Amino acid sequence: MNSTVKRFEITASDGLTLRGEVFGDRVAKGTPVLCLPGLTRTSRDFYPLAERMAGDPDNPRFVIILNSRGRGPSDYDKNPENYNVATEANDALQVLSAAGVGEAIFIGTSRGGLLTMAIAAMRPNVIAGAVFNDIGPVIDSMGIARIKTYLTKAKPVDSWEDAVAFMKMANFGHFTSLSDENWEQFAHMSFRDVKGKPQKDYDKAIAIGLEAVDLSQPMPTAWPQFLAMSHCPVLVLRGENSDILPKHIADEMVERHPDCQSYEVEGQGHAPLFLIEEVNDRVLAFLRETDAKRAAHVPIATPALLNEDEITYIE
Repeated sequence: MNSTVKRFEITASDGLTLRGEVFGDRVAKGTPVLCLPGLTRTSRDFYPLAERMAGDPDNPRFVIILNSRGRGPSDYDKNPENYNVATEANDALQVLSAAGVGEAIFIGTSRGGLLTMAIAAMRPNVIAGAVFNDIGPVIDSMGIARIKTYLTKAKPVDSWEDAVAFMKMANFGHFTSLSDENWEQFAHMSFRDVKGKPQKDYDKAIAIGLEAVDLSQPMPTAWPQFLAMSHCPVLVLRGENSDILPKHIADEMVERHPDCQSYEVEGQGHAPLFLIEEVNDRVLAFLRETDAKRAAHVPIATPALLNEDEITYIE
């Protein structure tokens, strides 16, 4: 890594220690960025993109990546009920406050996008722009079923070769354009190295929440939270083979938000990897566009109104 990288830790309101990394200079001219990983993912997912963002020669920026509680080096919670969107969203707000960042562009992968929508409902003005990586206000239950299966039934892996094989099995048919090197990188992003062997990098209690999900019932929607970001630009990344973000929902996000773009990533599933330079290029372009709009104070149009039956809330 060429950019300046520092590790941080802060104490959450309930005493847990949260950890992550910051890339770049705190006084860089670009709008700061907060990166929020997926359900069982860690800050490693964002390293390639974070280095690009912090090291952008034209618009370098300060980048924060948070490992949510129970993930990576952050403390595990003794109460699994605290692995919920509201608690984790408040954790993210605490990190921004501790860093002295009053406004940031949020990049949320999967669960990280749900946290972003929750924060939009609580503190919309802290969000200067948002990138939703393969997540939206409506989630396909088929994808949840797949994730539920491999989180609750997967066996431990004993070698990095096994880890690569597991990633290919768990994502069969979803990532169709990855090279052998990419699969190895994906495995190293997904497991931590403990004395040369891969180990899961999240609290297994996180899966308890998924076990309670009744897939026979419609998934709750989050249109109110999404439209709470109508004041700022939004980019929706969707994997071509995604089983979490249906294409028609990505299209509807663009239609209903006054300043929303979508970008479909060929050969990628849930969720597009920031190993792919095509993805990183699109994100950097969006960040520059957002900075330009902020500098010019470009007004955002009035959003489409919600239908009454859409006023439901995520956990």
